[in-house]
Amino acid sequence: MKNYNIITLGPSGSGKTVFLASLFKQLSTSPSKEFFLTVSDNEQRKKLNEIYSRIIGKNQDWPSGTRDITHVKFTGYVKNLDLDLENFPVCQFTYIDYGGGLITDTLPDQRDVFDFQENVPNADAVLAMIDGLKLLKLMRGENLENETILQFLLQDLPNMMQLINQCKRDTSVDFIISKWDLLEGNYNLSEITERLREKSPEFNNVVSNRIKAGCPVRLIPVSSIGMDFASLQSDGLMKKNPGAIPKPFHLEIPIAYVLIDDRVKAGNEALKSSSEKTTLLARLKNSFSNGRADRVRDWEKAHNHLVISFSKCLNNFEEEFPEANLGTKSRLALPSIHTLREHQKVVCSVGFTSNSKTLFSSSDDRTVLFWDVARGNLQKEIVREKSGWVLANLSQDNQKLFTAASADRSIKVWDANTGKLLYELPKEHSEQIGGLVVSLDGSTLISSSRDRTVKVWQLETHSARVIHSLSEHQGFVYALAVSPNGHTLVAGGTDKKMLIWELPVNNDEFRGFRALEHPDFIKALAFSSDGKILVSGGGNKTIYVWDTRTWKIRNELKEHTGAIWSLAIGPDNRFLASGSDDGEIRVWNLSDGTSRTILTEHTGIITTLAFSPDNQILASGSYDKTIKIWQIV
Repeated sequence: MKNYNIITLGPSGSGKTVFLASLFKQLSTSPSKEFFLTVSDNEQRKKLNEIYSRIIGKNQDWPSGTRDITHVKFTGYVKNLDLDLENFPVCQFTYIDYGGGLITDTLPDQRDVFDFQENVPNADAVLAMIDGLKLLKLMRGENLENETILQFLLQDLPNMMQLINQCKRDTSVDFIISKWDLLEGNYNLSEITERLREKSPEFNNVVSNRIKAGCPVRLIPVSSIGMDFASLQSDGLMKKNPGAIPKPFHLEIPIAYVLIDDRVKAGNEALKSSSEKTTLLARLKNSFSNGRADRVRDWEKAHNHLVISFSKCLNNFEEEFPEANLGTKSRLALPSIHTLREHQKVVCSVGFTSNSKTLFSSSDDRTVLFWDVARGNLQKEIVREKSGWVLANLSQDNQKLFTAASADRSIKVWDANTGKLLYELPKEHSEQIGGLVVSLDGSTLISSSRDRTVKVWQLETHSARVIHSLSEHQGFVYALAVSPNGHTLVAGGTDKKMLIWELPVNNDEFRGFRALEHPDFIKALAFSSDGKILVSGGGNKTIYVWDTRTWKIRNELKEHTGAIWSLAIGPDNRFLASGSDDGEIRVWNLSDGTSRTILTEHTGIITTLAFSPDNQILASGSYDKTIKIWQIV
């Protein structure tokens, strides 16, 4: 169990001790938290509770400044829902507290000496506390000759920045704006960052240097008391409001970043040392049920749960404060919930039943398997085809399974419950089948092939027939997508063209199509659930987001380092998942195109992706023969 040494740099009055006491209170007693902190030293625990009691007390006095140097060791536990099991210790944090005057002055009554020169460079994380009250004066444009502002710009910030300059590249460094309740609603983080960089050359240099080095650096707003608990008076003091209840916020964010930055660093080191491009996380046990650690019995399970829990917290924070990241944004390679390993060859397609409880998968090993999502167990082998590279689709009522065995060009319809073959479609394609989709109402099946054609099939109870054969493509057709309303068909392939047909009604003839140039070959297509967006991807490592009303590109997403092989949009249209031959899955905010999460456990091309209908789970399949189930955060 790792112990993280955290040093908070902050001058007197910046709020270090109040932050510490409120953090302990918030993360030790909240019944809603699945993770909690304890302090083993009984005297320290009582001291922290005493400080917090003074904070919330009716008297107008506030905790006095710290004089002792104290190493407070917190132990973090993951709660067990099984009450017969003990809560599991997963990490430790040593928080070093001291008199803030040591940053800028020599204190006459200081009882100990803290060696910043030795401790800061060796810390796992450094939190630089920026006094929100002094920052408020700076933001208001008060006279720069004001004594408080002079102290802030000429003593507080320069002394902290001197110490931060000694931090190693991989040390987590974050700037914490205390007393955010004074600033919120009046100034945003972008304005504050601009003012700090303008007025403090030392702050600007530290931020610039860490950005150039590719290091994460953030500005995190926190409040140890929350909004409306106290009011700023004309004399500069804070007066508690009668009857107010403290509601601290964002206190856990700096701690969460410490863990996440460490996990990113560990993953990067594992990537560098592995010839198979496996990460540290890929070696952890897959031991979750629905993303929740119901029975925590080992460190891997507890640590995975903590990572997922903190990642949810950080993602929510970054959605609220996207401007908090000043430098490189560290995205966590999240652990999967389950890894499914029964397939013997490449996984070709995955999908879910309508209740999200069952996953189906098909493979080049000729099988279609059904899995219990919650437990990660194989339920049954429903199909064993005669040839390989099997694509599969399921009817919306979960009763019929449609398969295309690419190698022998056969398309079949099966009873999804029994695996009984209902009927086989005529072999209309002359070369391997590359794409297979079924309309939501189950009446139409569409297939595409290396023979450069797209076939539209009318499905009957015991038979099917081709009602349209589209031959406008000049290359292999790999990707197909049908709009949710069933009116629009989009196809793409090696000819670098995206062809769009409006599907005819009542088996009428097609009235033409629209051909759009695509920058490279198309391997994957996906519609949003409302049909307003189509995403495409292929050979040039870029994902294109199209507005289907105008068929204009509204965004280009470019963080993959390999060709795009698979795409999926979540049912609520918030998230886009993309898979590449770089072995990575990226989850994006579809609205603004920002990268939200990176998933790196696969060791081969990501061939297929699917979101569960309840929007809780993402499934992926790969050339590495595995299926992984991920909790969406």
